[in-house]
Amino acid sequence: MSDINILAIFYAFSGGALWLLGSLSFLGVNRVNARADKWLGVFYCILACTFTQLFLEGFGIGGSFLIHLLELPRWAMLPCLYMAVNYYVSPSLPKKDWLLHFVPFLLFLLFSLVYLMPNLFHKENHLPELPPWIGFIVRYFFFGQMVYYWIACFALLRRHQKNLKMVASFTEKIDLEWLRYLLISVLFLIFIRILSISNIHVTYYSPILYFLGIILLAYSTLTQKSIYAIETYQPAENDEIAPKKTLNERLSTEQVDELKYTVLRKTVDEKLYLDPSLTLSVLSDKIGISTHELSYVLNNGLGKNFYQFINELRTEEAKLLLLSEDTKHLDMFGVAIRAGFNSKTTFYTTFKKATKLTPKEYIKANSEAT
Repeated sequence: MSDINILAIFYAFSGGALWLLGSLSFLGVNRVNARADKWLGVFYCILACTFTQLFLEGFGIGGSFLIHLLELPRWAMLPCLYMAVNYYVSPSLPKKDWLLHFVPFLLFLLFSLVYLMPNLFHKENHLPELPPWIGFIVRYFFFGQMVYYWIACFALLRRHQKNLKMVASFTEKIDLEWLRYLLISVLFLIFIRILSISNIHVTYYSPILYFLGIILLAYSTLTQKSIYAIETYQPAENDEIAPKKTLNERLSTEQVDELKYTVLRKTVDEKLYLDPSLTLSVLSDKIGISTHELSYVLNNGLGKNFYQFINELRTEEAKLLLLSEDTKHLDMFGVAIRAGFNSKTTFYTTFKKATKLTPKEYIKANSEAT
């Protein structure tokens, strides 16, 4: 048995892991987002077909028909990942024209049935010969599709994480950070695929490299966190632009200043920022204005998004608590909770950004000053 055949065993490991991961995701083991998990499960199963095909080719097993069947769904792989990411970042928003993403796959399926399948069964094909550019597209379209859909998926995730700070004062459980690591793992697999075309060394070790990438994929998927109450305050896709365009005609500068004073008075005087689950919609209800108006006032009146506005107030509260004799018995996480933070990470990050000091350094600096 040759060295390449021995390394091809890793294709079997990768394929087996992906079939298992795809089945678990499709069945909704994580119970986070059923539709997103199903799309992700289909993506993994199609990817499993690819590695199963590579394994069979590496060992010379299976006929050409089986190899071709495993290759057929490949053009649907990245659109399935895109649909999964779409449902993760916006579970309840309708996905218009989703079928358009699968048009290339349907065309390839038709092309395969008409032009490729008859050749596998040694049947004569009397259809007209296709121009050379069709063959070029069939050969290289998948590479362009991989890059395009990866960029599209990453853009969806970035927009989601950016929008969170427009509407939420906490992000740890809803920022889909695990999905970023999943996309990085997919990018790793794409790089291996592209490099293996031109580099013989990468080609030789690609089965092991692919397997490492699959382990990263599995880890990212199985460590995903639940999303809590995101649907109640998720903005529309154009929320960042719409308020500046439409509300500018509705709110004058005087009205913005007046609302800004109302927002500050209500939030600070009643210490609404101490609620760790505070969101844009909750605060807008307490103040008595719409979420769009509140977002507009924060952005244009205070020059801050919701995340910055609330966590800066919590930082000021934390400063008082850190120097208070009444809270000396609390550890840092206790101080964070009392100040309204629901995460130690957010507390440390926000506090250091505002003061250029860690909480302990802040206590020490003020102790020395007194």
